[in-house]
Amino acid sequence: MGATMASGIFILGPVELRCAGRREPVGTGRESLTLAALAVDAGRPVPLEGLVHRLWGDEPPGRPRTSVHAYVARLRKRLARCGDTAHLVHQAHSYTLDVDPDAVDLHFFSRLTAEARALADEGAAERALGVMDRAAGLWRGEPLAGLPGLWAAVVRRNLAAKRFAADMARLGTELRLGRYAQLLPDLTTLADQHPTDETLAGYLMVAQYGCHRQADALRTYDAVRHRLSAELGTGPGESLARLHRLVLEQVPAGELLAGTAGRGTAPRTLPAQASLVGREQEMARLLAGAQRGARPPDGGTVQIVTGGPGVGKSTLVGAAARRLAPHYPAGQVHVDLRGYSPGLPPLTPEAALTSLLRDFGVPAGNLPADLPGLLGAWRTLLADRAAVIVLDDAADAKQVRPLLPGDSPSAVLVTSRHRLTGLPGARSLDLDDLPMDSAIALFRRIAGEERTRNLPEVRRITEICTRLPLALEIVAGRFVSRPSWTTGHLIGQLDREHRLGEIRNGSMEITATFAMSVNALDRDQRRAFRLLSLHVGGTFGAHAAAALTGRAFDSTERILEELLYAHIIREPEADRYAFHDLLREYAKDLATDEDQIEERDAARARLMGFYVRSCELAASMVYPHRGRLASDRRPECDASPPPWNDADHARRWLHDEYEALIEAERVARSAGDGQTAALLSHALAPFFQEESLFATACTLHEAAAEHWRRTGDRAAEGAALVDLANAQTGAGRYDEAHTSGLRALATARAAHSRQTVAEGLRTLSILAWNRGRHAEAKRWAEETLALRREDGDLWQISRALNNLGIFHLYLGNYEASYRILGEALEGFRETGDAKEMNRALVNLANVHMETGDHASARRILEGRLDYALKRGNDAERAIARVNLADAMTGREEAGERLALYGEGLKTFLRLDDKRNASITLHDIGLVHQQAGRHTEALESHRRSLAISVAIGARLEECRALWGCGVAESRLGDAEAASRDFDKAMAIAESLGSEDDVARVRASLAELRAAREGDTDSLGESA
Repeated sequence: MGATMASGIFILGPVELRCAGRREPVGTGRESLTLAALAVDAGRPVPLEGLVHRLWGDEPPGRPRTSVHAYVARLRKRLARCGDTAHLVHQAHSYTLDVDPDAVDLHFFSRLTAEARALADEGAAERALGVMDRAAGLWRGEPLAGLPGLWAAVVRRNLAAKRFAADMARLGTELRLGRYAQLLPDLTTLADQHPTDETLAGYLMVAQYGCHRQADALRTYDAVRHRLSAELGTGPGESLARLHRLVLEQVPAGELLAGTAGRGTAPRTLPAQASLVGREQEMARLLAGAQRGARPPDGGTVQIVTGGPGVGKSTLVGAAARRLAPHYPAGQVHVDLRGYSPGLPPLTPEAALTSLLRDFGVPAGNLPADLPGLLGAWRTLLADRAAVIVLDDAADAKQVRPLLPGDSPSAVLVTSRHRLTGLPGARSLDLDDLPMDSAIALFRRIAGEERTRNLPEVRRITEICTRLPLALEIVAGRFVSRPSWTTGHLIGQLDREHRLGEIRNGSMEITATFAMSVNALDRDQRRAFRLLSLHVGGTFGAHAAAALTGRAFDSTERILEELLYAHIIREPEADRYAFHDLLREYAKDLATDEDQIEERDAARARLMGFYVRSCELAASMVYPHRGRLASDRRPECDASPPPWNDADHARRWLHDEYEALIEAERVARSAGDGQTAALLSHALAPFFQEESLFATACTLHEAAAEHWRRTGDRAAEGAALVDLANAQTGAGRYDEAHTSGLRALATARAAHSRQTVAEGLRTLSILAWNRGRHAEAKRWAEETLALRREDGDLWQISRALNNLGIFHLYLGNYEASYRILGEALEGFRETGDAKEMNRALVNLANVHMETGDHASARRILEGRLDYALKRGNDAERAIARVNLADAMTGREEAGERLALYGEGLKTFLRLDDKRNASITLHDIGLVHQQAGRHTEALESHRRSLAISVAIGARLEECRALWGCGVAESRLGDAEAASRDFDKAMAIAESLGSEDDVARVRASLAELRAAREGDTDSLGESA
């Protein structure tokens, strides 16, 4: 191609399209801007949202994507008239201008300037100037002349900086040829325009000195020194200070610029960057690992920093390299390995070694021609030098391995989006998002303290950006460019439906960074990336991923591993995977654009089928005695459930997938798939009960019962109503539970479902017991037992006996309770159910306590607590602690009892188990009473009373009122005590609880005695 380009795309001036010397009209201003927006990134994908921003900024028209597609269509026709040299490719939610870079004047200019720089480095100054002339001839005026908008203005500024750098390179080359007088006028003018540019000041000093004006050269240095001090608070850099010394020493003018990159000068090629915010721990690890004394036996230190796109790897490593400079005096050099550069292939080891050797001053003519020679030269050069080598954006370990200096005192810092393995002596550091405080500090540093004083709003901005450093930098830069915006207005922009499209600033878009990583994946990995974004939970396992992708498990596991190594997904815990929030959103956008809706729907259907099948199978292993709905109700599913070894593994899966299972039910219900939602609800019912997840359970079971009612499936409706009544009982919603239980019983009987009838009877018995209606509970339990004995299922018989034994205990029938519980214990022992055996033993311990055998009760309960700590869930551990505390009676044990009760109470409150929380608060009040701390006792009883009243737990309300009365009487408030005793008596009599009637009657007698002057016995029954 000649100096003036006969064909191509021109943006270094007014935007033009030329075909064989003929100018092809581009069209409207927006069309020209579209061509420029694609040409600037020729060969690289430009996200559609980014194009919209480049064209209209923050004020796009009503249907911006439609307009972009129209502009692109017209540009395609114009490019087609110019032959087969340029194409507009639509892929991955983006457009790419596929064209020879030399066909775009900007990229041709960049290539020519690089070629000229290489010629100048080789000493071919005249040839270099000729190439520089060709590059300068490409400029036809102001870049993108006449095009509107912020993006065009930013690009113009950037291109002006490139032109200035090229002009500076030309001036340096001409000075080395001794053209001092010829350049002096231009240099003087430029120095006035850029008074703090040290390179320009140095060139002016060289020209002045070369014209025998040493005094002027020294005055130029003093002027710059004072200007730097006054405006920037700093002094001249090493290069300008060295030039000043040489002028003072009156060396020949030709030596002033010679050897500036020679062996005697330590290279400093780290790119400019803002100061690091946060990352103190990560920085400490890097610095400690790179200390000269921490070097491994093979000599050098290699530290690898990996992480996802935009997480700040290069910033951290650049800051570390600067911090290490005093310990590595031979220099700090940086090479961009282009592992994920759009439109550019990764740098070859030969090219990287050539760049590194040139940085250390090796003349181009002395460089070996092959990789072994370059490798030998590199290791020889660094054999006795302590330098910091930054290998930025590595593609893989294969690319990095030849660049390691071997047995050298140097330190190597590597960054990569891909996990690198197999590098000798390497230590790895994986970066994640910034902590919240550091994220806020980063945003405020860029956006300015004055405009970011509303810290709650700044926190919200950092949350929307998911604390990702690049996203924060882009958004903060956009905020700075819009001085009329407030942080609240910025939140409004970012909270829109397409959040990713708002994370942009000028020519920077977060999606472009993500695209680099995704485009590096192979076809199968990209498809998996898109489909995995359709998962309904926060984390997922490999089996759920296999269901979504429709692939075999082994194949899916390999793909997940590759995505993990590429930092496309995370592994927050072993074998559990998750997306970064912004990457998940990007993947969803790609899935919408690239996958047909039928494929997306099929993936979701496979996932739902997998969850129903797996959830039912897990529940059957964890709760083997529970009834199941008929299999003909299940959706089809080809995906295999996980191969659990035992019930514990299946229970762990339910815990791991709980969030996803709940979201799957919600998604299915919202999409009108009530059957899938109802099946999930039923399968999860015993897990909800075991984990005390009552509020969630009520919502799901209520929807399930309504679905089965609408579809006329009476058997399934009855089962759902039993589940609902159990959940409502656990949540303390007793009136609703009673209604649901009666409906369940009636529905099950109408459907001739014996198992559900038995479960409905049991549910009503437990509800009556919770309400303190022990005689009613006993009647329901006896009906349950009769049905179970007819069916002959020993485990179910034992379960019914266990419940009946409890009710006899509360009715004061201790002998009957002990006999029935003993039969239940023997049944559980025969069926091998250790957990139910422990529950039966706890109930027997309560019989021992009520009959005065506290030693036996305590022995049983200590064993129960040990079992619960090893094998139980949170609720079971809490109950075991409370039961053991109940068995302690000595005053000297008050502290230990309160500790056990306190731990149990915390768990009950966290699990929203209101009834047990109320009971435990009452127990805490009794301990305080026994210790004479009546004020504390009254506070605990009142808290217990408030909860029991709220949930309608009449027995707990009665006992809390009695406790309040005792505390009030000991505190001298006889009137309040009398009122509370009267209320407690009314409830006890209505419940038919003889023990509670006797207890309250005794306290009333003591209160009357106290009023008559006898206070000694008051409260003894507490």
